[in-house]
Amino acid sequence: MKKVLGLACLMLIACCAEAAARCSGPGIYPIDNQTVITRVSMKSGSTCRIRFVWSSGPMHGAKIVQRPSHGTVQVGEFQSINYVSRRGFVGSDAFTYARHGFTRGGTPTTRTVQVQVTVRP
Repeated sequence: MKKVLGLACLMLIACCAEAAARCSGPGIYPIDNQTVITRVSMKSGSTCRIRFVWSSGPMHGAKIVQRPSHGTVQVGEFQSINYVSRRGFVGSDAFTYARHGFTRGGTPTTRTVQVQVTVRP
């Protein structure tokens, strides 16, 4: 049982390390009612998933505001944003998404993020 558990943990670590290596960039810290620009780097043909882990108030309704030119982007489960480059594409791409919600004080807000993507072979 210990061997199986150890192997499962090792496989999980390898899987997560590979996912992190395919899509990397700084944390995204959106500002209420402003557009923030961030950069990510990823391997061509792989999926870059942006997950939301913290917010000062309740946020919902992620929407794609500007679609990428060289790939596809969609809102995934738990309102994550998933970008996939076109097969074989290498270069720069960009897309913008927004989330709506409320500040900690209950004021309506929109947080917009422009993601500049570097797709590598």
